[in-house]
Amino acid sequence: MSSQLRVPTARLVSRMAAVICLLTLAGSASASMPARVRPLSDFTSTQGTTNIFIPPVPDFIGWGDNPPHQFASVDYAGLAAAWLVANGGPNLGTQVQGNVIERPLSDGRALVSVVLRTTGANSWVSPNPGDFANDPLQFGYRAQDILANSSLSPALSNCTLNVTFKNTAPGAPLPDLVNAFILGNTAPGQELRTLSFRSDGDGPLHAAFGVAEGTPGHLTVTETGLFMTGFHGATSDAFPVERVDLHPLGQ
Repeated sequence: MSSQLRVPTARLVSRMAAVICLLTLAGSASASMPARVRPLSDFTSTQGTTNIFIPPVPDFIGWGDNPPHQFASVDYAGLAAAWLVANGGPNLGTQVQGNVIERPLSDGRALVSVVLRTTGANSWVSPNPGDFANDPLQFGYRAQDILANSSLSPALSNCTLNVTFKNTAPGAPLPDLVNAFILGNTAPGQELRTLSFRSDGDGPLHAAFGVAEGTPGHLTVTETGLFMTGFHGATSDAFPVERVDLHPLGQ
């Protein structure tokens, strides 16, 4: 999930949001079969079923830029926060709200749209490429660091995740995004359509970023993924918008 912006971010994100809306709705849901709202827990309870990438913390999607410079982790589903509390660590106050809307499709599947709005999401940045689980961080702290030293002041972000996918049937269990769409363990009929993410947060920068340890920093992540295109031009890697912007606060 990476590719550095060459045009103003806000304008491009606005255009991509419109494209996502049109592509999602066009020719998908049957007008005779109304949409329904599912409990948010139908989605959040199925996330984090693996812990491969930053063990032992449950897996969730991370974000990179391209050409690769930085990798950002933002706890949009509250998985790292819950892991901390479950293991005796501090409560970061992470709050996850949102909605899940399901539209039956004429082929028997369902189009599912999920929006997560999260406040107080633990955030950190490491070099990209690199060993995301172990390399010195440029910003924030991993959940493991906070568990080992509860006096650390974490970097916290507010963020919004939007994802649409086709599921096996109306009412069927919803997939873990990482397990299904990154590790490739999709059930027959599951198909990722769009994925977008935006976050803003403040926290400590580290010497690995080239500043004095503890310098206040600001992180912005902007990502837009379109998976129903022909993968040409700006969408050749499915992500026409991929940006990780880290800088000292106020600069």
